[in-house]
Amino acid sequence: MTTCPNPGKSRYATRLAADNAAQRVDLRAGLQLRAYECVCTWWHLTKDPVQELINPADASPHVIERLVSIPDIDFREIVAADIRGAGDPDERAALRHRRNHRRWKEQLGELIADIETQLRDRRASPIPTDPEWRRRATAYRDRLVLRLTECRRLRAEAHEEEMRRGDARRRDAELAAEMGATPKKLRAEAGEIAVDRLVTAHREEFERYLVEEYQALGLTIPPRFEKWVREPADNATP
Repeated sequence: MTTCPNPGKSRYATRLAADNAAQRVDLRAGLQLRAYECVCTWWHLTKDPVQELINPADASPHVIERLVSIPDIDFREIVAADIRGAGDPDERAALRHRRNHRRWKEQLGELIADIETQLRDRRASPIPTDPEWRRRATAYRDRLVLRLTECRRLRAEAHEEEMRRGDARRRDAELAAEMGATPKKLRAEAGEIAVDRLVTAHREEFERYLVEEYQALGLTIPPRFEKWVREPADNATP
């Protein structure tokens, strides 16, 4: 775990806990704070604007597939751009998709190892290190660690979600087996029942749409639906 750059700040285990604390501060003191994830893996509050977390669900399927298949050198460029807070938004979202988590983690680990080696070599060198270089290098390392923390959290969330889905699939299979069916068949039956309920609840609207589709295809309108047949436009009342 990386040392917290702000050890005096209150820390929260999750973003939800931090958001709740921010709401309490807002209600009590009228001070609007925002939650952010720190390199120490805890969540803090700040008055400064914080960039919204990127949602993996915003990634396009074809961009996700492209990141899965591109060479390491191209993948690393996307990782480096994301560290700077730059790059294509779709690519940054795809980077956070579960299919790219392992590769993203590996690239971040290599970049962190590289900058740590540079910092260690500079400390061991008899030549004094430029303070500005050290400041920028340390800030870059902290951004890398922050991304690695985010990657680990997303991987944990994806694993938890996969476990929940696996449990749900097993429950569905057991229920279907007890009824002598398959989950697919039960879902189809549930869909048919839902359609019947929807039609019953909106019978008139359904019949009117049905007549319009009959007319569009040139089919004969069944007598029970004739009340929905529209008058020709030239016979319509002005």
